[in-house]
Amino acid sequence: MRYQLRYAAGQYWLLDTWQEGVPYKRPLTMNEVGADIWRMMEQGCSQKHIVDVLGREYQVSSEVVEKDLEQFLAQLAEFGIEETEENKLSLNSGKEGI
Repeated sequence: MRYQLRYAAGQYWLLDTWQEGVPYKRPLTMNEVGADIWRMMEQGCSQKHIVDVLGREYQVSSEVVEKDLEQFLAQLAEFGIEETEENKLSLNSGKEGI
C-alpha cells in the first residue's frame, strides 16, 4: 500500500511509503473529514456514496459535502498524490452499501 493514513499528535497524516527520502516529501495533514473521505476512497466508494454518508454523519447538505470533497481531491492533486488502485475514487459506481 503506497499511502498510509496515520493518526498522531491530534492529527491525521497521509504518508507516502514509497518515497526514497531525498528529497523528503512531507506527509499531508488532514482533519477527521478528510480521513473519512480517504478511508472511503480506499474502499472504492463512489462519490455519491461519500457525499451521502458524510452528509448524514455531519448533518450538512449534499452541496456542502460535494464542495468539500472537490476541495479535498484538489488538495490531493496539488500535493502530488496520484490515484492508485488502492485509493481510486469511483465517480460513477462503487460500493454504495458500505
